[in-house]
Amino acid sequence: MSLNQSEERLSALARKTFLSMWSYENPFYEQGKELCDVLVIFGDDVIVISDKLNAFGTHPDNRINWNRWYKKAVAGSVRQLCGARNHIRRAPNEIYANAQVSSPLPLRLPPVDRMRIHLIAVANGCHDACFLASGRSSLRIDTRQRDGSEAFSVGTATDDGDFVHVISTPALDAIFHCFDTARDFIDYLERKKEALLREDWVIEGEENLVAAYMMSQPGNRPFSIPLSRFPVESGVRRVRAGDWSLYLDSSAQEYRQQSRKLSYIIDQLIEDVAEEYAHERMVIGQDQSISYHEQGFRLLASESRLGRQLLGEAFYGIYQESTGTFWSTVLASIDSPRVYYVWLLYPEPPDELEVEIFETYIHNELCKYMMVARAKFPQAERVFGICLPNRDCNRVSRIYQVMDGEDWTDEMQVEAERLGREVGILGGIEQYTVTASR
Repeated sequence: MSLNQSEERLSALARKTFLSMWSYENPFYEQGKELCDVLVIFGDDVIVISDKLNAFGTHPDNRINWNRWYKKAVAGSVRQLCGARNHIRRAPNEIYANAQVSSPLPLRLPPVDRMRIHLIAVANGCHDACFLASGRSSLRIDTRQRDGSEAFSVGTATDDGDFVHVISTPALDAIFHCFDTARDFIDYLERKKEALLREDWVIEGEENLVAAYMMSQPGNRPFSIPLSRFPVESGVRRVRAGDWSLYLDSSAQEYRQQSRKLSYIIDQLIEDVAEEYAHERMVIGQDQSISYHEQGFRLLASESRLGRQLLGEAFYGIYQESTGTFWSTVLASIDSPRVYYVWLLYPEPPDELEVEIFETYIHNELCKYMMVARAKFPQAERVFGICLPNRDCNRVSRIYQVMDGEDWTDEMQVEAERLGREVGILGGIEQYTVTASR
């Protein structure tokens, strides 16, 4: 695999997980000078990724091969990350999408005092040598290490004491396999960092920590680093090899893969919006900036894979209904309980109805449904409305709207109650609830 192939692979994984609104490949900070390989801006979280691919040497002394590889693949990557971190904090508005630094990033970074920066060094090229020397393909993580003094072992601290995730190829595959939403990915990084800063750890391949994390709960409770699973030996908490293979062969992994299929409806909706905006095909909202749309769609993108699964199931439930009229359902987020979603499917309109008039009409209808939903669920701080064609409709118009549930008046309450009573909007509907396993 060439360096370009390695970077392309990382970029594809990042786009799949963080989606194109929030993931930027090869941003620049000065003319011709790359900041990093991938930059993710997601609310207050900023993920900086450096990808280094270096061939492991063939010198008879493996210690020499390791030192040379570590210097380029790990130390070089961490050095780039620290430089990127410093620039982001010092000049967050001076990051560009092109080498000529003529196109600023579409999204602004969060204020420095709120910014949470995650540093990820992807170190490729040593897995074969690592396997021959140790029987594992992935680097050992030893939080006591600082300078690569032990072959095929890396630490978690930069020279200035910041935390860095050094990830080799098998671990990278495991992480992106299991955490393919921004929420799941960031939650894992945060919980791993918290655990590894608390005490000394030796991890025989991070994919085994990922597996234990994925098997840390049986139901729909949040995941965690299961400390009780890892014994403390001579003052060090150890993660042995083997858990990743067990997880891949487990019924839990197979079940999750099958049950999550409907969740990717949400990913596709968000990507469709980004594509429509980029190609200037929006009828409503094209005059707004991508930052305007990002703020709303970050609500949807903040849902975990399980949260998206439940949203997909709610959509599918009304998608199967008769297609001669509007159908709607309401769902509370399991990740952000005061966020509510309103799905609305519309029927085939008259052929002669122009697109602009029709989209204005269904936009108004969606707003009515959202008002009634807010009246029925006064605890809702945000209501996200999604209006799509039903399965027999030939139109392709899609409307999205976010309502601030706290900006609510007595007059709006009266009107919402009238719509429910006289028009029958959401008549008799109760909150859509469902339980599922993570």
